[in-house]
Amino acid sequence: MIIGDGMADRPLRELNHQTPLEAAETENLDRLALEGVSGLLDPISPGIAPGSDAANLSIIGYDPYKACTGRGAFEAAGAGIELKPGDVAFRCNFATVNEDFVIVDERAGRIREDALKLADALKEIRLKENSDIEVIFRHSFGFRGVLVLRGDRISPSVASMMPKAGDKTGIFKPLDASVEAKRTSNALNEFFKISHELLRDHPVNKKRRSEGKPPANAVIPWGAGKLPCIKPFQEKYKLKAACIAAVSLIKGIARLAGIKFVDVPGATGYIDTDTFAKADAALRAIKTCDMVILHVEGPDEASHEGNIEGKISIIEKIDSMVGRIIDNIDLDEVSVVLLADHTTSIRHRKHTGDPVPITIASSEVLRDEIQRYNEREACRGGLGRIQGRHVMPLILNLMCRPEVLGG
Repeated sequence: MIIGDGMADRPLRELNHQTPLEAAETENLDRLALEGVSGLLDPISPGIAPGSDAANLSIIGYDPYKACTGRGAFEAAGAGIELKPGDVAFRCNFATVNEDFVIVDERAGRIREDALKLADALKEIRLKENSDIEVIFRHSFGFRGVLVLRGDRISPSVASMMPKAGDKTGIFKPLDASVEAKRTSNALNEFFKISHELLRDHPVNKKRRSEGKPPANAVIPWGAGKLPCIKPFQEKYKLKAACIAAVSLIKGIARLAGIKFVDVPGATGYIDTDTFAKADAALRAIKTCDMVILHVEGPDEASHEGNIEGKISIIEKIDSMVGRIIDNIDLDEVSVVLLADHTTSIRHRKHTGDPVPITIASSEVLRDEIQRYNEREACRGGLGRIQGRHVMPLILNLMCRPEVLGG
C-alpha cells in the first residue's frame, strides 16, 4: 500500500485547471492504473475533511470515530513515549511569535536540526503553580515536538488548535467547566510561559536571528489526545504488516496498532525525502511481511505551503519510487494499492473533503480502461466511489481472505 499524503488536490488556475497529479509526469503511477482497477475514495465519507490520523486509520481498517482520541497521542507514541492511561498528549509546533504573542511563522522557518538542540532546553521543565502535573517534552520530527502532561485530574478538553500565522497564542482556555479542564489549561499556560522564556534568548535562536532566520521562540501545543484503544493489526486481520514513514504521527499509528516500523535513513518527511531508499526498504520488507504500508508525507507539506512546484516535484519523486518497486515485483504475486490519504488543497493550504484517486494493481483484478492515475480519470474507474472502510476488505478479498457471511 503506497500512500501519498495529501497528494490529491483540486484543479488549479496556475496549471490550466489541472490538478498537480494531472500536471506531473507520472509514467509509473500510470503503469499501475493500466495494470489495475481505479476509482474514487472518500477517506471517511463525502465532504468530510479528515485529519491525517483519521484518514490513515480509516484506510487500514479502524473506525476513526472510535480510534481518534487526538493527534497528540499518536505523535507521542511515534516519538517513543509510553503513554499511560490518564495522560494527555499534545502535538507541538516550534514557532515564531512576536512581542504580543502573535504567530509570525507557525513552523519557525521549517526548523529541523536546530529544533533538537532547543528541545534539550525543555526536557527539565518543572511546573511551579501546577507542581503535581509532570511535564514530558520530546522533539518528534522537524519543527514538531510532543508534550505530555501526566498526573491526576487532567483533561484533553482544552482549546488547542493547529497554529496558524496571524493568530494570537499563549492563552489556552478550558472547553468545559470541569476542574480537570481548568487544571490542564492552567498547566498549558504555565508551560508556554516557561518554554518561551527558555527559548527566547537561547544561543540557537540568537544564531538564527544573526543568520536572518526566524527564531523558534515558542512551543505551541495542539491536538490534545489520550491513549486510544486499538486492536492489534495482526490480531484483527491475521496479517503481518510493516510500515515505512518519516513522520511521528504515522509511526505512532503503526506502533499503537502493533505494526512493525521500519526506519529508513534519508526519509525526511519533506519534498527532499529519499524515495528510492523508501522503495528499497519496502522491497526488503515485503519478503517477510504480508503487507507493507509505505507512506510519503511530502505532498501534504508542499500543499500546506502553497508550493505548486514542490508538490509536482514530490509527486514525480513518488512516481520514480513506484517505478523502482514495480520493476522488482511480480504482479502475479504482489498486489499494489496506490492512493492518497486525503486531499490537501494548495489554494486553501488545508485538507478538504474531496475524494482521492485509488488504484489496485494486480494480475487478479478485472482491469478497467483507465490509463492515468489522477483525480479526473479515477471518476471513470471500475471501483466506482468507495470509502476508507472499504479498502481493507478489498485487500483481504484480493488475498483470498475475505470475511464470509452466511453458509
